[in-house]
Amino acid sequence: MANCSPKSSLGERFLRPSRKWIVVLVLASLATGSTAAEPNPIDAENWRSQQLATIAEQIQNADSDDDRLEYVARQSWLRRWKPGHMSLAPTEAPADSERVEEPLLETLVRPAEIAPNVWQQMIDLQTRLLSVDNDEQRKENLRTTIGLAKQLEQVLSDQFPSESQQLTTPTAWIVAYTRYRLGRALAYRELPSVRARWPISNPDHYEVQLTAVYQRLIKQANRDRPEFILLQDRMLRRAGQKGLALELLEVSQQSIEPKWYLKKRRDLLHELGWDPAYQEAAQRYLQAGYSDEP
Repeated sequence: MANCSPKSSLGERFLRPSRKWIVVLVLASLATGSTAAEPNPIDAENWRSQQLATIAEQIQNADSDDDRLEYVARQSWLRRWKPGHMSLAPTEAPADSERVEEPLLETLVRPAEIAPNVWQQMIDLQTRLLSVDNDEQRKENLRTTIGLAKQLEQVLSDQFPSESQQLTTPTAWIVAYTRYRLGRALAYRELPSVRARWPISNPDHYEVQLTAVYQRLIKQANRDRPEFILLQDRMLRRAGQKGLALELLEVSQQSIEPKWYLKKRRDLLHELGWDPAYQEAAQRYLQAGYSDEP
């Protein structure tokens, strides 16, 4: 399968700490928030049956465990999808019980071992980073965001070496969030609208940077965290594991804002080439009152 090389196990790179969500998802069923019939529901059902038969053969003939896992994820999603009954949005608001909000250095007490000027430097870097990495201007500020996030991660790691390896203190969470912001900003560079004005001149160097910061984040978190799901989903998606990305999106939908859940579901179905499902997902996105940026 494309993008799955026997020399580099994608399961090892991205999924080993988090396969339990796949088991949970196979046992779960999607909420059906809309019962409006889509155009040609019979055609869509016929397509679904044919696609499931094709995937069953792909599972049987898979060359590796990673390929098989990807095909099983695609099969699981298609089995649950009922044409004309795709959910309009998550049935519940995003779950906050497990989420940890990004701590602010300026609200914390400076540790005695940290020099006042270094502490102030970290506060200033975080303040500037948060001011530019926002929903409204994120794409326009990527250069600044990447630079600030790199600086902040470096000084945090130097000053809190042990806390950059776990998630038990506020400063450890600041390290993780900084890594998340850096990884997200780097990943945004692949968007067509961004590449048009800021081409990736050295793809190999770019790949090393993105993979490295993502691995640092995953190692620190040690398991799926709702705070970082969208970056994890993007990394699966760019690695060619679009079925797994789709399933992670579904099992994590209560941790994702409805707009991003609906948009990413639509986009993944389009990338998979599943036109009947994509058309229904696109309609649900519009019905929810969202539209793409110009």
